[in-house]
Amino acid sequence: MKITAAKLKSLNGKPYNGKPEISDGDNLSLRISPKGKITFQIRYRLNGKPARYKIGTYPAMTLAKAREECERQMIQIRKNLDPRKMKAVNNVNLLGNDNPTLMDAINFWYTQYCLLKRERPDEILKRITSCITDEWKEQYISEISQHHFSALFKSMNDESINSGNGVGFSFNSIIELRSALRFCLRLGYIANSDFEALRPSDFASDYEEREHFLSIKECRLIWSRIDHLALTDRNKTILRCAMVFGCRIRELYTAHKTDFDLDNALFTVRRENTKGKTHSIVRPIPSILINDLYHLMKQSPGFVHMFHNRGGDKPASGSSVSLIAKACYENIEDVRPFRMHDLRRTLSTNLTDAGCPLQFTEKLLGHKMKGVLAIYNKSPMLDELTEWLDKWVNMLNGE
Repeated sequence: MKITAAKLKSLNGKPYNGKPEISDGDNLSLRISPKGKITFQIRYRLNGKPARYKIGTYPAMTLAKAREECERQMIQIRKNLDPRKMKAVNNVNLLGNDNPTLMDAINFWYTQYCLLKRERPDEILKRITSCITDEWKEQYISEISQHHFSALFKSMNDESINSGNGVGFSFNSIIELRSALRFCLRLGYIANSDFEALRPSDFASDYEEREHFLSIKECRLIWSRIDHLALTDRNKTILRCAMVFGCRIRELYTAHKTDFDLDNALFTVRRENTKGKTHSIVRPIPSILINDLYHLMKQSPGFVHMFHNRGGDKPASGSSVSLIAKACYENIEDVRPFRMHDLRRTLSTNLTDAGCPLQFTEKLLGHKMKGVLAIYNKSPMLDELTEWLDKWVNMLNGE
């Protein structure tokens, strides 16, 4: 006779003097103690010998769940597997979705990996999903063959072009999607690996590698005319810092005021604001920047961020900061179009030409040392960096 949920509820936690074991049929039974504690168990035979195995207690496990678990265990027993020797495997929670869609897999990767380990995860997620149509997002991954993945990657490139994205956008989107699917594959969330044989370059073009850097003449023209450009004090200071430090622009616009120790003339990029978040970066601040930084601090007393947004105490947007370069080459004669990121290549190239050893330019750029240097040389090299930054400022001033 089948047990009912109502019967279990009436017996649970109450004095009991009936039969200690009641069968539910299909190998499931329950044991009831004199105090009304209810335990689910399965009875089975393995190699001709009778056995029993506890699968849970009521009410933590409902009757419906007990029946499901009983059937799951019996599938193993029919394979001649003893559930008493399968506890380690059976106690591991499965990842949940039996047949995930493409968007399910992307969301799994986003929450389990991207949010925890990638810089600007929301931008990465948007980059991927903006190139994928709703029809593909809803497709079950188990049903996507290699031929279908080819069609998906091609459609991602077409969608990117139709949206007006630049060369390389869909290429990176496909790379990120493949990375997400590989993560899901490694963790057992998906089993389909048909995408592995395909290369992003078969469907989209990579960004053209930039080699542009500013000549020392162009640097001097910009440096001498900064105060005459139609820029805010914030952006003028960002431009000066970017030219002097050769730092990534994000390292500036995400900086806090406390990152600038003006008394000791040190600018520290916190680890969480660096590319890869592997190590902090410390740079000496040349004296020529001190007054500008003091002035900017005093403009926003009580604010945390040094280069804050016009709307309040939050970082300036990367898009607005990137327009600083345009203000330079559109208003200063003999300065070719450039991007703010090109100032990193500019500093490295011009200082190397001036005789600066490679390890110092690498330190200024915030690159992680390689090989033996990375293991043993932990010196911030502040004295040497100060010397070469002062020389660089003198070069900018035409000295």
